[in-house]
Amino acid sequence: MSALKVEKLSFKYEKKLVLKDVSFEIKHNSFFVLLGLNGAGKSTIFALLTRLLDLQEGSIVINGHDIKNYQKALNYIGIVFQEPTLDLDLTVKQNLNYYGSLKGLSFKQTLDSIKDEIVKIGLEDKLNTVTRELNGGHRRRVEILRSLIGSPKLLLLDEATVGLDVESRFDILEYIRNLVKEKGISVLWITHLFDEVESDDEIAIIKKGQITDTSTVKEIIKKYEQENLNDTFKYINKEQI
Repeated sequence: MSALKVEKLSFKYEKKLVLKDVSFEIKHNSFFVLLGLNGAGKSTIFALLTRLLDLQEGSIVINGHDIKNYQKALNYIGIVFQEPTLDLDLTVKQNLNYYGSLKGLSFKQTLDSIKDEIVKIGLEDKLNTVTRELNGGHRRRVEILRSLIGSPKLLLLDEATVGLDVESRFDILEYIRNLVKEKGISVLWITHLFDEVESDDEIAIIKKGQITDTSTVKEIIKKYEQENLNDTFKYINKEQI
């Protein structure tokens, strides 16, 4: 059983086909990248995974649970949206506790489930800070911390580092990669930034709503006989760049 299995997803906005037969699978305890240009279909896939959009064709199974039974699937996932979703007028702790209550957890259970991560992500001295007073990097850390409430098995992150400075981007990326190593969490990392991808990562490249390749980065580079992922990505998308 995989952490996430997506099979033959197709989706139309009115009559415009934006996804066609999209399939990929994420193993347990793995970091998986969905890489594509803006407008390639990444956000539509994310919206389907998080039930912001209803399935039209295909299937999504999370930890053995069909996404049509979303309440069961929801127990296994943590979500970080591209757009900020924190209440800026609440403190960090209040934001966390509110989300925990939506998952049926008491305040104590909420904070207990993330107590180690509060320190690791560097927010132990920010819990009583009003969220509006935090910079963009710390707000994003709060959203990541919030996604870990209830000990999910799978994290879904849509362009989680967009708008952050380089240091913040890679601090967050390193933290997420360590979660995979230390906690056995599986991660779907959706991005258009190929410098966030490592050679051993499992990756799916999406172009115009279709998956062109699914493999490790180094195998895809070898397939296209390129020097690096940058050149490979440009080659695959050459008529769009």
